[in-house]
Amino acid sequence: MICYRCGAELTTHNFCPSCKSDVRQYKQIMYAANRMYNSGLEKAQQRDLSGAVRDLHQCLKLNKEHVDARNLLGLVYFETGEVARALGEWTISMNLQQEDNIADQYIQQLQASQNDLNTLNQAIRKYNLALAYCEEGSDDLAVVQLKRVLSLNPRFLKASVLLALVYIHRNEYDRASQLLKKVLRADRGNTLACRYLDEISAAGSKSSEKKSKKDEIVRYERDNELIIQPANVKEPRQGSGVFTGLVIGLVLGAAILFFLVMPSRLQSAREEYEEILRTNSETMDAQNVTISELESSLASLQEDYDELNAQYQGFFGDSDEDSLGEALLAAVEAYLTDPSDYETFHSYFSLCMEGEEFFTENESSLAGLYQSMKSLVAEGAGSYFYNLGYAAYNSADYETGYTDLKAAIAYDDSNADAWYYFGRCCVELENSDEAKEAFETVIELVPGTNRASWAQSYLDGLE
Repeated sequence: MICYRCGAELTTHNFCPSCKSDVRQYKQIMYAANRMYNSGLEKAQQRDLSGAVRDLHQCLKLNKEHVDARNLLGLVYFETGEVARALGEWTISMNLQQEDNIADQYIQQLQASQNDLNTLNQAIRKYNLALAYCEEGSDDLAVVQLKRVLSLNPRFLKASVLLALVYIHRNEYDRASQLLKKVLRADRGNTLACRYLDEISAAGSKSSEKKSKKDEIVRYERDNELIIQPANVKEPRQGSGVFTGLVIGLVLGAAILFFLVMPSRLQSAREEYEEILRTNSETMDAQNVTISELESSLASLQEDYDELNAQYQGFFGDSDEDSLGEALLAAVEAYLTDPSDYETFHSYFSLCMEGEEFFTENESSLAGLYQSMKSLVAEGAGSYFYNLGYAAYNSADYETGYTDLKAAIAYDDSNADAWYYFGRCCVELENSDEAKEAFETVIELVPGTNRASWAQSYLDGLE
C-alpha cells in the first residue's frame, strides 16, 4: 500500500515513513475496499451476480482506482448481457493502469468481431423499444421485441426479467416462472426475479384455495350407511305420491301446457326474436361507427409513428455509420489505439457531442460510457485543440482557428483563453452573435482581469 500524499510505500505504522502523514483512516478505507472486493469476488463465484455488483460498487466508492474491482465488475456486467457497461468499466481500468492489465485482452476480444458488436447494439435498441411498448401498455409488441432481444443476446438478464413481468401481467404464470428460474440459475441473487417468483407463488396459492373450496365434500350417515356427496350437490327430495297420481298429474300438466301455456310461449318467443333482431341491428350500426373511429385512430397513430421514427432515425440511422452508438464505440476504439491521437478521436466523438441530448435525456446503456469518455479526455483534448486554434489565429487562419477553438470549448468550457480567441476569430469572420456570447463568457469566467477588460472592449465595439 502506498501513501496517498507522497506515494511512498507504507509500513505497519500509522504514519508515512516519508512525509510523516497520518494514514490510519486511509488504511481503514483501503482495507474496507479490499474486503468489499473479496466479498464481490466470492459472490460472483457463487453466481450471485447482483450481490457482486452491489459489493463492487461499494468497493469503488471507497477506492475508485481499484483496477481489479473494475475488471471484475466489467466481467459481471458482461455475464448479465450489459456489454456497454462492461466496456465502460474496462476502458476506465485501462486508463488507470495501461501496463499488465487484463482489461486490454477483454476489450480486444470484444472488438475482434464487428458483427457481434452490431448484434449486441441491436439488442440494446430493441430492449429500449420494448420498454417503450410496456409503458404504452402494448404487451404483445413488447413480447415480440423482448423475444428478439433474447435471440440476439441470450444472457441479457434484464430482458428476461422484463419478459417475465409481461407474462405475469398477462396471467401466463408458467412461462414467467420458467424464465425467472432460468434467470436465477445465472444470477442467484437477482432480487427482482425472486420477488416475481413470490408473486407467482402467491397467485397460485389463491387459485388452489378456490379450487379446494369447490372440491369440498359432505359426509353423513343415513340408515346405518355412510353417504358421501359434493357440498354443492343437494340430495333430491323423496316423493310421496303414488303411481296413479303421478300419471294423472302428467296428463293434466300436458293438457294445461298445450291449451294455455303454449300460445303465450309462442307469442313471447316471437316478441323475443323481434327484439333480438332489433338489438343486432343497433349493435351492427354501433360497430360500424366504432370501425370508422378505429380507422381514424389508426391513421393518427400511423402519423405519430412516422414522426417518432423520424426522430429515432435522427439518433440511429439506417446505416451503421450514422449511429451515435457506433460513433461512440469507434471513438473509444480510437482512444484505446492511441490516447494522444485527438484528431481521430474527435472525428467520431464530435458526432456524439452533437447528439449529446440523446445520452443525457434518455436512459440509454451507452450514456455512462459517453460521460466517462468525455470526462476522461476533457483536459487533454481541450488543451490540444486550444493550442491548434491559437496557432491558427496567430497565422490569421481564422476559419481553422474558429473550428479548433470551438472544439476546445466543447471539451473544456472553463478555458477563458479559448473563449477569448474564439471571440476574436468570430469578429474576424463577422459572426457577431457568437462573438458576443464568447466575450460575455470570458467576463463571467475571469472577472476583474486584463482578459475580461479586453473582452469588454470588444463587446462594447460590437454593441
